[in-house]
Amino acid sequence: MSKKRIDAIGLACPRPVVLTKNALEEIEAGIVEVLVDNRPAVENVSRFAKNSDCEVKVREEGDNLIVEITKKATSKVSEEKIVCHVDSQKTGKGITVLIESNTVGRDSDELGAVLMRALFPTLLEANPRPTKLIFMNSGVILTVEGSVYLEDISKLEKEGIEIFVCGTCLDFFNLKDKVKVGKISNFFEITQTLVEADKVITI
Repeated sequence: MSKKRIDAIGLACPRPVVLTKNALEEIEAGIVEVLVDNRPAVENVSRFAKNSDCEVKVREEGDNLIVEITKKATSKVSEEKIVCHVDSQKTGKGITVLIESNTVGRDSDELGAVLMRALFPTLLEANPRPTKLIFMNSGVILTVEGSVYLEDISKLEKEGIEIFVCGTCLDFFNLKDKVKVGKISNFFEITQTLVEADKVITI
């Protein structure tokens, strides 16, 4: 029987759930152990596993908790949207990165494109990672068909980072039907995301 162990210590939702989903999809049947350090993570991972028709047990390991998930051959990994239920007194909204241009900086577009290529892999390795990326103005060009950045941005999305793409900006550039990554969003949702963030970094 296959057995996997995921270290999700210190990771904010939805990343523990995303990692759990990926691990369950990689095995036909077996056990996935998810190591976490807070009750909201336990609840979110457990709920997803149960919705995937898996058996769930929770046990303590030192100061941490292990969610033991048993996947049967007949289990089907849930395709539902991952929803986080968190303790608002202990968990903030994290870091939001606002990308307002298709290059980094203003003086040299060539240099700005080089810096942009380095940005997304660096965000993947950052600690703490951002929880959300917002693309506005010409930044939306990075998310559409033909963009050389699609693979890197998709990796961030697969790791649980939410991607918002300004719908008004897409309309302006006539690109709304060419978006390949992220969620097309409206100005109200984007504004709400910005004001709720613990920190906003503008690129």
